[in-house]
Amino acid sequence: MQTQSFNAEDVAQQLGMEGVDNLVANAERVCTYEQQRIELNNQSMIVGLQGEYNVLVAEERRIEEKLHTAPPSGDLRRLRQRAIYSWSVTVFLTIAGFALSLMTLAPFRLGWVSWLYCAGIAIVTPHLVDKLLEVRGMEKVIIWLTAFAAIAALTGIMLLAAIRGNLLAQEIHQSEAPVIMLDDSAPQTEPQNTFYDSTTSLLRAALLLLAFAMELGAGIALRDAWRSVPDNSEDWSRLRGELIGIRQRLSQIASEATILRNEPEIFVKRFWRDFYCALLSNATRRAMTKLLVLVLGVVLLGMAQAYAEDRLNMVIAIDLTQSVATTGPDGKTDFQKNIEGVTRVLSQVPAGASVTVIGITDHSFAQPYILLSARVPDDPGYFGERLNAARGQIVRAWKARSGRLDSHFHHTDILGALQLASQIFTQQSDAGRKTLVIFSDMRQSTTDLDLESPKVVPFFSSLVKRSGAFPELRDVQIYALGVDDAGKSMDYWQSLRSFWEQYSHNAGAGLRGYSVLRELQTSPDLR
Repeated sequence: MQTQSFNAEDVAQQLGMEGVDNLVANAERVCTYEQQRIELNNQSMIVGLQGEYNVLVAEERRIEEKLHTAPPSGDLRRLRQRAIYSWSVTVFLTIAGFALSLMTLAPFRLGWVSWLYCAGIAIVTPHLVDKLLEVRGMEKVIIWLTAFAAIAALTGIMLLAAIRGNLLAQEIHQSEAPVIMLDDSAPQTEPQNTFYDSTTSLLRAALLLLAFAMELGAGIALRDAWRSVPDNSEDWSRLRGELIGIRQRLSQIASEATILRNEPEIFVKRFWRDFYCALLSNATRRAMTKLLVLVLGVVLLGMAQAYAEDRLNMVIAIDLTQSVATTGPDGKTDFQKNIEGVTRVLSQVPAGASVTVIGITDHSFAQPYILLSARVPDDPGYFGERLNAARGQIVRAWKARSGRLDSHFHHTDILGALQLASQIFTQQSDAGRKTLVIFSDMRQSTTDLDLESPKVVPFFSSLVKRSGAFPELRDVQIYALGVDDAGKSMDYWQSLRSFWEQYSHNAGAGLRGYSVLRELQTSPDLR
């Protein structure tokens, strides 16, 4: 009866990895539940703040509408003077508009009816302009209308100035003494006077612009007159103070709502910060300080190298034929040793690596035998706990599947396994580094090519045609492990190695390792 030896280091490593994984998993659950509790607890307060915010916004609009009709700020004496001035301007412009309208309708001889029309025109125009300007949001329109009225008034005055210039020229021309001819010659005709023809259009334009400026100015003056009247019906200072207070409260509500919305995420960040700080602090106070520092250094070094280099795509081929069923002095067959070698390689895969384990059978390519396919996460974890957990899962899956394997195939198709590996590398083209690890005695034995029967493997040049098409293994690093010479001479082992070196070179790959041992040396290509 054969018993397996107890490996205390493997057990301790597995217990340590499972302990850290459980600790991190429990911490994640606690953090998630507390985050959800905070979100639910803050939701009611956020709804209350939103309701208060809407009420204050409505109150802000109401006060703004009231303040829109407030008189300008200033002392009562100044307001009265301004009101008297505005009313005087309004009355004067209204009377002027009435007089001009009456003068315009005089030629039509409407009698007392024309007085009614002119009075209505003089009053309704400033009134309507005042109502238009009282509409909220007309502040910019007031500025533009005032500017237009000023431009129209200036333009009208300039046109009147031009008319006065023409009138002065006409007076100067008529003041010249006429010449009286006493002889019998025919009387000379005087030149036609064109003064009225040339100035009528200018006068019409000037009157039009001035009428526009007067009516618009009357409306603006009426608005200023009403706004300048002291109004004691409202406490305007109090309303302005309330408006400032409402706007300050609105800012506070926005700040409080933002804090409540961000509180769950702030808790998560603070939780993990305190968790890792406590983990580090407790670890340094315990007796396992040296071990933790060593493990942390190795993990950080592995993480730095993993992020510095490209992804690794690894294919592991294990011989499942009867040629590896030979039992060694330790009571283990080469097949069992190969199984253990695969286990050790899987326990060392780096973060972000893709791993595929295939079987070498009598028809390795025609009937591919995929034993395991896995992908290691890119994030190794803060302490490497995610990487260790992924390695542990892959190793456990491999042990469960390898327990049902045996070496019962009669022929060894290594060339087919190389073709299958090239297909896998081509399919997973996102990896930058490609590694092929073969656990076999490397004795190809098929009907097309038999390297097991001869005492010495012939030269590669004589076997190249029987080897078939070379697989696409460009930039692939090949490691052949467990290549023993059981039942063969050293010359055979050397000739077999020479064959595979030349075959790998022709396939574009590099044979980096070829050994009877099954230990894959840690190298930059496998980290």
